[in-house]
Amino acid sequence: MLFCAALIGLAAAGAVKAQPDAQASNLLTRGDAIARALESDPGVAAAGEGLRAAEALAQQARLRPNPSLDVQLEDFGGSGPVSGFDGAQATYSLSQEIELGGDRRARSSFADRQAGAANIRVELSELDLREAVELAFVEAQAAQALVDVAQSRLDVAKDFSAAVDRRVRAARDPEAARSRVSARLAETEIEVETTKARAEAAKAAVASYWGGAADFSVETATFFNPAPRGARNSVSPDIALAEAERDSAAARVEIERAKRVPDPSVRAGFRQLREVDESAFVVGVSVPLPVWNRNSGAIAAATADARRAEYEVIARERELAREIAYLSSQAEAARTQIKAYAERIIPASEQALSQSLSAYRQGGLSYIEVLDAQASLTEARMRQISALLTYHRAEAKLARRMGAFSSNNSQEISQ
Repeated sequence: MLFCAALIGLAAAGAVKAQPDAQASNLLTRGDAIARALESDPGVAAAGEGLRAAEALAQQARLRPNPSLDVQLEDFGGSGPVSGFDGAQATYSLSQEIELGGDRRARSSFADRQAGAANIRVELSELDLREAVELAFVEAQAAQALVDVAQSRLDVAKDFSAAVDRRVRAARDPEAARSRVSARLAETEIEVETTKARAEAAKAAVASYWGGAADFSVETATFFNPAPRGARNSVSPDIALAEAERDSAAARVEIERAKRVPDPSVRAGFRQLREVDESAFVVGVSVPLPVWNRNSGAIAAATADARRAEYEVIARERELAREIAYLSSQAEAARTQIKAYAERIIPASEQALSQSLSAYRQGGLSYIEVLDAQASLTEARMRQISALLTYHRAEAKLARRMGAFSSNNSQEISQ
């Protein structure tokens, strides 16, 4: 019978892997989604501008202080011999601050470390976006997989409903069978519409990362065939940023220490003595006296901030270790479930459905046993999808924390 052929076909299909046409021009892969998001995300662009600003400040920090031109007029506008400008004395000089104590070196070192931290922030902004897009994409993949499950169930339910209707008319099944199967069919139709709506919402969430329309089909091959991420960075980018901020804080201490050493200013020029029509050279030096302020408070504050940054590196390392351990256990547990469903549970459910069909044809089982067998197989496939979703989520979060979303892996993700 038609419904038997349909049910057997469903049983032989294994885990649901219905795919959109791979040649379709609107098929979106995970790599495509990430690339589109990176091209248009304002957060990544903002981080890039922050890096350019930090690099410009690093160039500025290497420059010496500018010299000053001083012009001074004396002995004019008074009374008697100095009532006009004839007896005025004009002094023209250049003054230059001389940085002692390593001010420029400390300033340059601090600015370079700030630029290094800004560079890591650019990478982190991309990693955060990649993680968010991938999480949204695997949600869309799971939603599409559930649509396929629901649609397959509906196809079978329609054939089964027609077959039960024929058996009821032939008085081989009770009238209650028709009502129950009709109710199950209605539930399945509603489920199909619901899963389609959720799939469209999930696609819209993906498209929102580049402000586009959800006019694409989601590729699901990589969802059902998860591949290892490959090599990960030896140092987490989050730890790298914490270490860069620690180094910046240490460089700040050196800046404050350098300020303890007074920076003298030297001056050289010449003076015009108009009253006697003569001129003479002048030189001078100015040295701040650190009597009241030796910058001790700023040094203490910078030192405490450096210690804080060191503690934050340790705290972040411990937090990251906990996160990685938890996510790794999640991924491993999900991987075990996926293997169990693929190798044991789904094949057993398929066999149970096949045996139920055979017994039903021979009158050995009622329609209720067939419905239960079909429901068990559907539930197994839905749980398999749930396990796959858990696995992909954990892997995406692990990749973000270990820096496996670097640009070298974009092609790997898209495959």
